Amino acid sequence: MSLANPLALMWLIPCGGVIIALYLLKMRRRDVFVPASFLWPSMTEEVRANSLFQKLRPNLLLFLQLLALLLMAVALARPQVKQSGLAGEVTVFVVDTSASMSATDVKPSRLGEAKRLVQESIKSARASDRIAVIEAGPVPKVITPLSSDSVRQLAGLDELEPSDAECNIGEALRLAAALVGTIDGARIVLLSDGDFPPIDNFARGKAAFVYQCIGSSSENLAISAFGASETSRGKQLYCAVKNYGFSKAGGSLNIYADGNLIDSVKTGEIGPSGTWGRTMPIPASATVLEAKLTADDYLASDNYAALVTDPGASLHVLLVTRGDLFLERALALDPRVTLDKASRLPESTSGYDVVVFDGVPEQPTNARGVLTFGTPGDESPVASHGVGNKPTFVSSEHSPLMEGVDFAPVYIEHQAKVEPKPDAQVLSQTSTGPLVVTRQFGAKRSVFVAFEPQQSDFPLQVGFPIFIANALDFLAGSQAGNVLAVKPGQTFSLPSTVDAQLTDPSGRKMSIQSNGASVVVRGLTKVGRYVLDAGGKRKVIYASLTSDWDSNIAPVKDLRIAGGDIKATASPSTFADFWRPLMALCLLVLAAEWWVFVRRS
Repeated sequence: MSLANPLALMWLIPCGGVIIALYLLKMRRRDVFVPASFLWPSMTEEVRANSLFQKLRPNLLLFLQLLALLLMAVALARPQVKQSGLAGEVTVFVVDTSASMSATDVKPSRLGEAKRLVQESIKSARASDRIAVIEAGPVPKVITPLSSDSVRQLAGLDELEPSDAECNIGEALRLAAALVGTIDGARIVLLSDGDFPPIDNFARGKAAFVYQCIGSSSENLAISAFGASETSRGKQLYCAVKNYGFSKAGGSLNIYADGNLIDSVKTGEIGPSGTWGRTMPIPASATVLEAKLTADDYLASDNYAALVTDPGASLHVLLVTRGDLFLERALALDPRVTLDKASRLPESTSGYDVVVFDGVPEQPTNARGVLTFGTPGDESPVASHGVGNKPTFVSSEHSPLMEGVDFAPVYIEHQAKVEPKPDAQVLSQTSTGPLVVTRQFGAKRSVFVAFEPQQSDFPLQVGFPIFIANALDFLAGSQAGNVLAVKPGQTFSLPSTVDAQLTDPSGRKMSIQSNGASVVVRGLTKVGRYVLDAGGKRKVIYASLTSDWDSNIAPVKDLRIAGGDIKATASPSTFADFWRPLMALCLLVLAAEWWVFVRRS
C-alpha cells in the first residue's frame, strides 16, 4: 500500500491538538440563582478544580472525535493498493493500427491482442473510472471520448480495424495528452509493437505514460524495392526482397504486367537481414506492374507491390513561393505529387518534373514543366508590360487545361499586363490582357497565370483544385491518367463535381461526397486494387506498402519518445484508491459521536 498525498497526514497534528486542548480547558461557569437545588441532577463530571486547565480523563467522545479525524486525514492522503491491469481512474488507450500490428505472431493478430487487453480493462473498470480510446491510424481518431460508459467503449472497439498503412503515433499521443494531460493521476496507455520512428514533440503533462509492447517474433519477408526504368535494352524492372528476421527464409515471387503473369521466380534462402534482387525485361506497352510474394512469414501487407509506368503517374514538384497555404495544399493533395517547398530556386532542379513559381520571377530550370503565377521571367511564354488593377473576365478557350474552370466569378486585385510570345497560346483573357498562357517547346511545357492566387479569391472557388490538377496533367506531358499508384492511408483529392463510389480490393463499396470541385479519398487502408467511379469516369488506383518501419516487425521494448527512453511494461499494473470507504467509515464514527453526545445530554 502507498499514499498518493502523504502530506495530508500532517493535518493530524494541529487538528488533533485543538480537539485535545478543548478537553483540557476548564469549563467557564456563571452564578445562577435557582429556587431549589434538588431540581437539578447530580453532575459529577462538572466538578472541576478552579484552574485554567484540567486533568485529561478518559472520554468516549474524545476517542470518537480523534478516530474520525484520523480516518479523514488518511482518506485525504489517498491510500492506494497496487493491482494488475492497464486502466486507472482516468485512462486513455492509444491503440496502434499500423501495418505491423497485422502480424500474426500473436493470435489472432497483434491488433487483436491489443483489443483484448483494452476489453479486459474496460470490463474490470469501476463505475467511477473514466476511459477513452484513440485509434493511432494514418489520421488519429477518437473512437470513444472520456467517459464511464463501458457499453459504448466496448462497441467502439469493434470499429478498430487493421490497416496496411504507416500510422501517425506521435499525433495520437499528443491528442491523448490534450485529453488528460492536466488531470492528476491520469494515465496514457500505448498498445503497440513499437515499430515506428522516434517521437520528439510530445509532452504528457501530469499524466503517467505506460507502454504495453505487443508481439513476439521478427520473422518476415517483404518486397523492399520495386521500380522500372528505360535502358538501352528497353524497359527493365528491378525487384528486391528483404529478410527482416533472424533466420534464413525464402519464397516465390510472381510478376504481372497489366494483369498478366510474365515471370515467376524462387528467391532461394535469404540470410538474416539479407536482400535478394532481380532485374528483368518487361513489355514496352506495360502500364501497370504488380509483384506478389508468397512466403511463410507473419505479415502479408508487404508481400504486394504495384507500379504505374506512365511518366505522368508520379511527379516530383518544387514550389518556389513566399508562402501560400492554399496552393501548397492543392499540390500536396494530388496523389501523383511529391512536393518540396523553397523560398528561392536551388542551383539544380534536375530531379524535379515540375517547378511552380508563386509570386517569384520565373527562372530557367531543368524541369520538363513550369507553372508560373504573377511574375514572368525571360523563359516565360509572355513578356511583361506593367500591372493592371481589378480586371474583368472576357473569355476562355476550350482546352483540357480549362476544363471545369470558370474565371468569370473570380475577383482579381492585381494582374500582370503581359503580351504572349509568338509560340505561345492564350487560353483566357480579361480586360487587362491575357490571363492564362501556355507554350510547348519539344518535351518542355509551361503555363503562365497573370496573377498570384493570394491576390484573388481564386483559391476559394471550386475551379481552383481542378485548374491545378489540369495544369499538372498538361505539364507532365499526359492527359489525366486513369491509373494511379499510392501508399495505403495516403489522403488525396481528385477533380470531380459529382459524388464518387470507391470499390476496395475485397469488393466492398463506399460513397465519397464531392465538395463541388473534388472528392477527397481517405479510405485506402489496404494494399491492392481500388476502383473509383465518379459520374461515369473510372479511375483505377493501386495501393502498396514499402516501409522499413512496418516490415521490420521485431517488437521494440524501449521506445524513444521526447528525448527519453520508455521501457515496455512487463506486467501491467495500476493503483486503486480506497479513500471512499474510509470517508464512509468516518461519517459513521461522527454519527456515533453525535448519538453518544445526545444520550449524555
